[in-house]
Amino acid sequence: MRFILLLIMALALSIQASAAEEKVSTYTDKQEKCSGEEDAFLRSLEEELANCKIQMADAPSTADMNNAAYDFGDCSIAVAHKLFDRNYKKYNAEVKKNFDTLVTAYYACAHDMIQYSDFASVRGGNMYNTIAIGKATYWIQNTVKEYLHQARIECDDKADLTH
Repeated sequence: MRFILLLIMALALSIQASAAEEKVSTYTDKQEKCSGEEDAFLRSLEEELANCKIQMADAPSTADMNNAAYDFGDCSIAVAHKLFDRNYKKYNAEVKKNFDTLVTAYYACAHDMIQYSDFASVRGGNMYNTIAIGKATYWIQNTVKEYLHQARIECDDKADLTH
C-alpha cells in the first residue's frame, strides 16, 4: 500500500513538473510579440539551456557522476550570467551575487535534504551526495528557465509599449 501511495505521488509530481515545463516552453510558441535582436538573443539562451545535459561515459564512477552533474549546473549558471550581463546591466553585480547565493543555497539545501537525514547518515555512502548534487542542479536549471521566461514576458511588454 505504501509503495502504491509513493508511486501515485511520484506520478503526480511528474505530471506537475511536465505541466510547468510545458507552460514555460510553449509560451514562446504562442506569443510572438518579442522580435528582432532581443528575440534572437533569448532564443539562443533558451537553446543553450536546453543543450545543458548530464553527459558521462558508460559505467561511470561516482566521481564521474558528480562531475557530470556539476558541469550541468555550471552550464545552466553560464546561461543565467549571459542573461544578467545583457538584461540586468544596471543591477548586474547585485543580481549575479543574489543568484550565486541562491545556487550555493540550492546545493546546501539539497545536501541537507538528501544526504544529511538520519537515515542517510547511518547508511553513509557517496550515492546520497551524488543524488543531492543532481537535485541542486535540477533546481538551478529550473530557476534559469524562470529567468528566461520572465525576460520573454518583459520583451513582449516592451514590444506592446512600442506599438
